Amino acid sequence: MARTPLHARVTARLRGRIHDRELTPGELLPSESALQEEFSVSRSVVRQALATLEAEGLVRRAQGRGTVVAPQTELHRDVEMSSGLMDQLQGAGSTTSTTVLRFEPADVPQYADLLGPDVHVLERLRRVDGRPVAFIRTYLPASVATAIDAAALEDGSLHQLVRAATGRGVAAGSRTIRAVAAGTPLAEALGVDERDPLLLLEGTSRDQRGEVVEVFSTWHRSDLVAFDVGLRPELPAAAGEGTDAGALDRVGQLLEQTLAEVAALRRGR
Repeated sequence: MARTPLHARVTARLRGRIHDRELTPGELLPSESALQEEFSVSRSVVRQALATLEAEGLVRRAQGRGTVVAPQTELHRDVEMSSGLMDQLQGAGSTTSTTVLRFEPADVPQYADLLGPDVHVLERLRRVDGRPVAFIRTYLPASVATAIDAAALEDGSLHQLVRAATGRGVAAGSRTIRAVAAGTPLAEALGVDERDPLLLLEGTSRDQRGEVVEVFSTWHRSDLVAFDVGLRPELPAAAGEGTDAGALDRVGQLLEQTLAEVAALRRGR
């Protein structure tokens, strides 16, 4: 088995510290001599690692100061909004594009059996400013899938197309977030290494009548996309008695668990 080059090991360790917020934007990295001592490597290895991080846009050289963590531009997705990823990114002014990889009749997976016996699967790769950020797999009822203009799916919003073709808008649904490790072929499609952490958003969307219109899974690059989740505590039995602290605690614990999963995946790459 080929050994990982020393400079790649140093790069991975420093990259992990930046992603895990141990090193924050604007913060100075340790000096080259300090990194040499910490990792027991030569100055050339340290410089190669820093050059790689600079090429990735994670650090930049500051004249007279050394190497600092570069500001990170994140794409934010509001998980509670019924609009899809493309609608939100376009609303934020991002340049988005979509490539349809697959759109055809398919067997119904067990987790999508609410759609009925006849379904189509739609797989898409979404890019923002030319960079792949999300791989989307959606199962649609055949009645919805056959009403859509397949050509319009290229660089189009699925929710907008479904609404225009069938009158069925996404009005409600459920969402689940978890951290997963990238495997083949997801790693290749998203331009990341195998075992890199991804944020998986899974959900079921329902129309105005409560009928299921889609079941989807979207894998996001965790280095480019952040999820925004609002806290909506349950009201106590007697109105005006304050918020449900237990509900806030549970949401906080869920978010902390997801962040811990991402950090663990990065450390275990």
